[in-house]
Amino acid sequence: MKVSAHFLIRRDGSIVQFVSTLDRAWHAGKSSFNGRTACNDFSIGIELEGSDYVAFETPQYFSLKLLSQAVAYRHPLRAVRGHEHISPERKTDPGPCFDWQRYLADTEWPETLFPLSEQPKL
Repeated sequence: MKVSAHFLIRRDGSIVQFVSTLDRAWHAGKSSFNGRTACNDFSIGIELEGSDYVAFETPQYFSLKLLSQAVAYRHPLRAVRGHEHISPERKTDPGPCFDWQRYLADTEWPETLFPLSEQPKL
């Protein structure tokens, strides 16, 4: 089974990079976004250590903010989504315990990256 992600953010906020952002990681699997399939081909995967049943930690949100900003500086981001949005039949992460509003507020994303009309159901 081929499974990988570009990054993992541990519960303590430490960031581990597994794959260069210039290379494909195998994190999304069968997926689609805005009519395009195979999201692994055009996305950067950031995994958060946790589960659907436990709140994420403050250090994770802090590290996610910094990592998101670094990725956006290096690559032309067009959207930010969870696996639950691009592969809802197969994946549930980051799940109901991820605070999207906190993430969006903390990172100050422009509406063009996360349009109000497309925000996940919270």
